[in-house]
Amino acid sequence: MTESVPGPPRILRKMKSTIGSIHLHWLLAPGAEFATPVDESLTVHHLDYQIPPEIGTAWLKVLALSDDFKLYQAVHHLQNALFGQLVQMLDVTESKSEPIFSAQTWLSGIGCHLEYPQGRGVPPMEIWGRPGLDTFRLKCDWDARVLVAGGGVTEMRSICIARPLLDALLGDTVDTRLLAQLGLDESTTAVTHQIPLHLNAPLQEAMSDQYAGPARRLFAQAKALEYLGGLVEFLHADDKKSSPRRHTKKIHELKEHLLCLDGRLPTLNQLAENFGLSAKQLNIEFKAEFGQSIFDYVTTQRLEQAHDALLESSIPMKVIAERLGYSHVNHFITAFKRKFGYPPGTVRKVRSQQ
Repeated sequence: MTESVPGPPRILRKMKSTIGSIHLHWLLAPGAEFATPVDESLTVHHLDYQIPPEIGTAWLKVLALSDDFKLYQAVHHLQNALFGQLVQMLDVTESKSEPIFSAQTWLSGIGCHLEYPQGRGVPPMEIWGRPGLDTFRLKCDWDARVLVAGGGVTEMRSICIARPLLDALLGDTVDTRLLAQLGLDESTTAVTHQIPLHLNAPLQEAMSDQYAGPARRLFAQAKALEYLGGLVEFLHADDKKSSPRRHTKKIHELKEHLLCLDGRLPTLNQLAENFGLSAKQLNIEFKAEFGQSIFDYVTTQRLEQAHDALLESSIPMKVIAERLGYSHVNHFITAFKRKFGYPPGTVRKVRSQQ
């Protein structure tokens, strides 16, 4: 993708604002001053995006737990934009003296960051985000342009922690292993990983308005630590095993078998017979090994493959649905929307904008 991403006709002058050390350069600004001033005495900052009403409305909330520990929530109501159109929202720049660890998750919609690690004169790196595909960074400097798919509501959450504080929270050993498992170092622009949606629930809860003052900060800190703990457990599940499972080899063979299947899945009883275990034992050991039941695992993997196929190819949706084992394309559409928060047609619309 290049800088020529289609956008709405009203792209006016840039407007600058600052939340902490992060500078936001608004790309769709009608020229008015920000309606919501930032009160530096508060730990919660709210900014309305200054975008034309014919595009929609959007806002950004920042909860500063400390100078080195912040939570972000961005919500974009872009129903007025063309369905699937990538709308240029804002530029984000940041420069810190020490590396910042960040994790970003999308609860709904599709977002894309054009990141410029070598400056604006070099073609950017595309970082796509959607539910189930999270982005992680470890960097001192950040220069990116944010685009969001129109035609619906898109919501993003993220957590940013200075590396020394992350060390203190997790311990040096766990912190180092976490970054290694993610494939992160200061020379890496960004990495994406498929993360189960339930692991991100604490980040959603952390921005709750049910508490105020010190109680709100304490609640948010607890939820942020719960998220980090869940992420560590998920990425280091192998280290938690106190003893090898009785049928580990068979369970891994089953996983590879499932990934190679096309079309309708065999029944659990058929799989159990093929692998010489009871259906109950097979499912229990599979879930213990990979964190999901056989059905949930296969469904997740197939929908992820379908998403990639829709984004990267012109294979008809009906063919994709048949290959994934759905008896009717409408069943595929329903399952896809339940997982990602938007119908598969949105992905094809986004692809046509590239």
